[in-house]
Amino acid sequence: MSETAHAGGMARVRATFRGVVEGRSAGELALWLLIGLLGVGLTVYTLYHARFQTLVRTRHSNVFLGVGLALFYLYETQKHLYGTEDVTAYRERDPTPEGSALSGLRSVGRFDWLLTLVSAVVTLLAAAYVETNFDRLLEDAVVVGYTQMDHLVGLVIVALVVDATRRAYGWAITSVVLAAIAYALVGPWLPGFLGHTGMDLTDVARYGAIGLSGTYGFILGVGTTWVAVFIMFAGLAQAYGALDYVLDVGEEAGSRLKTGVVQMAVVSSMAMGSITGSAAANTATTGSFTIPMMQRQGVRDDFAAAIESVASSGGQMMPPVMGVAAFLMADLLGISYVDVLQAALIPAILFYFSVGVAVQFAVLRYGWTTERTGSFDPRVLLKGVHFAVPLAVLVVTLVYYRLTPLSAGLYTTLVMVPTVFVRDLAVEGASLGTLWGTLVDTVAGLRDGALDMAPLVGVLAAMGIIIEMLTQTGLANKVSFRMVGLAGGVFVAVLLMAMVLSIVFGLGMPTPAAYILVVILVAPGIIEVGVPELVAHLFVFYFAMLSAITPPVAVAVAVGARIADADFLRTGKQAMRLGAAGFFIPFAFVTNESLIIWSFPATPIHAAVVAIGVVALVAATIGYDGANTLGGAPRLAYLALAVGALYAPMLMVQAGCALLVVLALGLAQQGRLPAVATSTRER
Repeated sequence: MSETAHAGGMARVRATFRGVVEGRSAGELALWLLIGLLGVGLTVYTLYHARFQTLVRTRHSNVFLGVGLALFYLYETQKHLYGTEDVTAYRERDPTPEGSALSGLRSVGRFDWLLTLVSAVVTLLAAAYVETNFDRLLEDAVVVGYTQMDHLVGLVIVALVVDATRRAYGWAITSVVLAAIAYALVGPWLPGFLGHTGMDLTDVARYGAIGLSGTYGFILGVGTTWVAVFIMFAGLAQAYGALDYVLDVGEEAGSRLKTGVVQMAVVSSMAMGSITGSAAANTATTGSFTIPMMQRQGVRDDFAAAIESVASSGGQMMPPVMGVAAFLMADLLGISYVDVLQAALIPAILFYFSVGVAVQFAVLRYGWTTERTGSFDPRVLLKGVHFAVPLAVLVVTLVYYRLTPLSAGLYTTLVMVPTVFVRDLAVEGASLGTLWGTLVDTVAGLRDGALDMAPLVGVLAAMGIIIEMLTQTGLANKVSFRMVGLAGGVFVAVLLMAMVLSIVFGLGMPTPAAYILVVILVAPGIIEVGVPELVAHLFVFYFAMLSAITPPVAVAVAVGARIADADFLRTGKQAMRLGAAGFFIPFAFVTNESLIIWSFPATPIHAAVVAIGVVALVAATIGYDGANTLGGAPRLAYLALAVGALYAPMLMVQAGCALLVVLALGLAQQGRLPAVATSTRER
């Protein structure tokens, strides 16, 4: 290494330390360092557990819960005391936009920072109590009973989980948790089918936490393993510039398209939305970039907000993460994670295909096009070609070797880190400064991954409490039974009622919470009328996700409208038009299960026919078919075509396709005969 490179590297090291220390008090610096150590330590521990799995899942969940919630509360304390939303002091980052998941982390009192600091300490103490008494709680306490201290610690854990959920995601999901606990307590005084024998506070403590159920149920178990490793991988990838790369490629492609940056907004929101686990958070994150870009292109404010809202909501349905619901679905159904990805792939592609077509038609109809400035510059793609290496490892480990998501995430992360180091050394030159810069990004990514995961810890634990309360009281089975009864057992009526309930239960919820609620309360009802389990889960999941763009709540629309400074109701109307196909596709895969459960030739044939129906539906809702603005009669004709293509029985679809093939062959044969005859006469 040359002396110049060495001097430059040392200068970069000194600049980094100055950026960390300057302007910070001793207390702020100590808190900042503590958060960093806990964040990096939690990510490293997660990767260690993924490799060796020395602890059983429940015990691992307890360790993760203690450290994760403590990290969450410490980060909250930092923001209360010092008013910063920066994840790192040495890397510039835009403040979290209002309306995102993290924007709920606001002070609710003058001394709330003290409460959050105490909560961090209590969380660690409660987790330590469970850890030191784990064997007794798992085996002996079930037989001989729980002590008063057990019940007290159980109630403290429940209270911490509820409080963390409120701080991270607001009162929407928190009110459901509190309602479930209240329902368990007041059961004997409720009328009709809502009544049950009732529970007391010791039962809430036992089933909610200290009995190693509820909080420690399968949801937190999946969250602290499969979900955590992917969220942490995403944090590391973002620190390495993955999001910037996606946006750069999209902007380059947008500048070369007639529709400009609009389709870039759809693609980038799809890519990021699958990981975030919250349509509102994704709208806030990517929308802070894409919405102003669309507005500068001339796209009307309400349409710009609606495009981002629909694309961000749809990202929750897109494999491989599906807003972390894919992991929960695989564990809940007891099937392979790859099987979930395969089942969800075609509907998700159809949905985004519909959104892409709708956006294209809207831009062309209203004249929001741009002048194309030339051909696409492939050098933009080369800037992020190194990301293909870890992604290839992810695909191979999941699809070919059929490893668990935990192991696949581990190997993908372990491959990405040295790949980025090699890339930086090759591109920026071998120097101490390059090594130091990449190391700083790596540490930042390890920390950011844990900080991104920390808010999810509380809500996943809260979902476990809800499930346990509803299961112990029997409400889940009663709701499904009543739903089928009210619909009279009529198949279509049951599906329509399930759609409405899924939208209602999904309102304002983050993705994992919405999925768990609808799958516990709604899915059993449609399974009872003959819908296969996997299809039923995807059906209710889709409508729970579409609640993010369904007024009157429509949280993703609310966030998008705020960024665009657009009217909420107008934005909601446009979002419903752009995302209309999403409300029809779930009925299509219930009608023809080959979209979910693959078979040949049914799956490719029906997917193609549904795609035609989706285009027809988009033309009807947008009022434009790519060439002409449509009046009432043509729109009705397109709608009729859409319904026929989406819901025609598979036998009719195959018969129609076979007839089209015969006609095509016949026409082709007739077209060849004159040419053959002419050639013969000439000879």
